[in-house]
Amino acid sequence: MRGCVTVTLASCLMFLALSSTAGAEERREVMGRPPVDVSAGRGELLEDLEKARAAHVARLGDTDARHGYAQLSYEAGRFGDALDLLEPLLAAGEPAVDVLMLAARIEYLFGRYAPAEELLRRVLEREPDNTAAAAKLVFIYYQTNRYSLCETLPGEALEGIRLPHLDLMLAFEDVPYQAVWRDGDETVVPFVVTDPLPVIEVEVNGRKVTVLIDTGGDAFILDPSIASELGIEIVASMMGMFAGGMEAEVGFARAKSLALGGVTLHSVPISVLPTGGMAIGGHTLEGIVGTGVLKQFLATLDYPNEELVLRAPSGRAASAFRAGAAGKVLDEVPFYLQSTHFLLARGSLNGVDDLLFHVDSGLAGTPAFSAPRQTLEYVGIPIPEIETREGNIGGGGAFATGTFEIAELGLGGLVQSDLVGDFGALPPQGYRMLGFIQDGLISHNFLKAYAWTLDFERMRMVFTR
Repeated sequence: MRGCVTVTLASCLMFLALSSTAGAEERREVMGRPPVDVSAGRGELLEDLEKARAAHVARLGDTDARHGYAQLSYEAGRFGDALDLLEPLLAAGEPAVDVLMLAARIEYLFGRYAPAEELLRRVLEREPDNTAAAAKLVFIYYQTNRYSLCETLPGEALEGIRLPHLDLMLAFEDVPYQAVWRDGDETVVPFVVTDPLPVIEVEVNGRKVTVLIDTGGDAFILDPSIASELGIEIVASMMGMFAGGMEAEVGFARAKSLALGGVTLHSVPISVLPTGGMAIGGHTLEGIVGTGVLKQFLATLDYPNEELVLRAPSGRAASAFRAGAAGKVLDEVPFYLQSTHFLLARGSLNGVDDLLFHVDSGLAGTPAFSAPRQTLEYVGIPIPEIETREGNIGGGGAFATGTFEIAELGLGGLVQSDLVGDFGALPPQGYRMLGFIQDGLISHNFLKAYAWTLDFERMRMVFTR
C-alpha cells in the first residue's frame, strides 16, 4: 500500500457535537434526527426505501405512507425527491409538525433559508416550546449573520437549548463578518505552502497568524495561546468530535478583526482549539480558516496557481468571475450545507454512484478520500488493518487508520483514477450522524488538481483547471 495517512487538525470539526448538557431530542434534531440504528448501511436503507415506495404507490392518498417515503428518501440523501413528496402535504390545510420540520431541514440543506425559516415559524406558532424548531432557527440566523434575531425566539423554546452557538450569538453586540475592502472587491492571498495542505498568513486583531485552509472546520479557529495573548474571552464551549471519533473541548469567542489580504472582516466569530503543536512545511499552525469565513465570499482555492482568491459574493468581481468562467469550467457540482459547515455533494466510488460525500479539504497525506466501515462494505472494498502511526493527529489526538486502493473516485462529473483511501478518520458512528448517510469524505489529494470555487449564492462548486 502506498504511503501512510496523515490527518492534521484540518478535519478538526469533522462532526459537530453538542455539549453534554444538551438533551437527547435536541441533539437528534440539531444533527438532523439520525435513525436509531446508525450502523445500518446504504444497502439496508435502499431496501427499506423500496418498501416505502411500494407502500406509497399502493396507498396514494395515505399521508403516513407519503411522509414515511419522504423521510427515508431524506435519509438516503435524495433531498429533492423527499421535498417533492412533501409538497402535497404542505399544501393541504394544516400539515403535521413532523412534515413542516422535515421540509425545513431540506430547505436548509439547499441554502434556501427564507422558506426554511417560514416553515419553522409555523411550527413555533403551534408549539412555542418546540426546542427542535428553535434550534434549527438558531442555525439559520447563524448562516445568515442575523445573530440578534435569536432574541426573538420564544422563551419556552430557548430555555431548552444548550447550544454554544446560541450563547456565542447572544454575546455579539453587532453584525458579524462586516467586510471592508482595501481596493476594489477582490483580493489574492498567496499560499505559503500548498502541499500537504494549503497554508496562508492572515492577521487576527492586527497580529500576524499562520493558518491552514480547511473546509472541514466551522468558524475561524485560533490556538488558545494566541487567543490568550490577544485578550480574547471565551463565552461558550462544547465537546467536538474529530477525526477518528476522538473528542476535545472547543471554545467559542469573538475576534475584533480578521484580515485576509486586501479585505478585513470585523466582528468575527471564532473557535478556540489547540493547533500550535502541528506544523506544515516548517510553519507552525496557529489557526484554521474554515467554511464560516469562506462563506462570506465567492472564494476560490486555486491549487495550481497556489493562491486563495476572495471576491465579494455580489458585485463587479463576482460578475466578472461568473462570466469569465463560462468557457473554462470542468464541472459545476451542486452542493448542500448541513449544520454549520458540512459541504456535501454527490460522488462515486469504484463505479458505485449516487453517494454523498463531505467535501472537506483538510485531509492531509496520501489519501484523497476517507470512508467509514459501512461504505466500504457497501462498495465491496475489504476492510484494511489499522494502526496508530506517527502523524495521525486530529483535533482530539492520535487515532488508528489504515489505507485501501481506489480504482476510481468521482465528485459530480469529475473522475480520477488510481488513488488511495483512508479508513479510520471517519468513525462508523458518523455515518448517519447528520440525519442522512454520509458515505465518505473527499479531500485535498482530489481537489488539488483544480481551481475550486465555492459559490454559496448559487450553491455550486465550480471547478476549473
